[in-house]
Amino acid sequence: MTPLTPATPATRSAARRILVVEDNPLFQSQIARAVASVEPASRVLVCDTGSAAIDHLEDPQQRIDLALVDLGLPDIGGIEVIRAVRRRFADVPVMVISVVSAERSVLAAIRAGARGYILKGDSEASIGQAIQDVLQGNYPISPSLARTLFKLAGAPGASGGSDEFKLSPRETETLQLLSRGLSYEEVAGLMGVALSTVQTNIRNLYRKLDAKTQMQAVAKARDAGLI
Repeated sequence: MTPLTPATPATRSAARRILVVEDNPLFQSQIARAVASVEPASRVLVCDTGSAAIDHLEDPQQRIDLALVDLGLPDIGGIEVIRAVRRRFADVPVMVISVVSAERSVLAAIRAGARGYILKGDSEASIGQAIQDVLQGNYPISPSLARTLFKLAGAPGASGGSDEFKLSPRETETLQLLSRGLSYEEVAGLMGVALSTVQTNIRNLYRKLDAKTQMQAVAKARDAGLI
């Protein structure tokens, strides 16, 4: 666990403690800047694995006022971290910040206890506003998730095709980034993994989606509501 923005002694007692569970340093910094823009006196504590976050939550000496959790963690899933927050701090708000906007991921996060769901592609200003909103008791949702939420609500014409594809969170994250036109190298950098890992994810995606090209895989995933 790494403290990114420790509070000064004068504000330590009143400062909010915000737990960020995210393994990518680029996104850690983005989230820390978004927090600082709306909660400058807060203390940001970063865990880069789910197990480290759970260890922190199980320490009786620790407290948090907000948890920001990525779903695609390298060890255990972000959903388990959300549940761990709920077990220890029933009233502390949890917000998902993820590149994953698949139907099943959104629904699972909400069922586990998330009160907000923001995509990493959103601006720092939008993320900062969402953090402020959730601390005020609101339930911020990224506008780009509206289509998925309408599907979950059973809007007319919505299809539930995503259940036929069993993609892992990392595979979904890879697909999400590829759909933005990024190269394999750029995807690897954003995910914080080796290029070979991205290539393995892509082979798995082609097999699971029965696709022969990247364009075909992205099109099938969009039709199924995966991205």
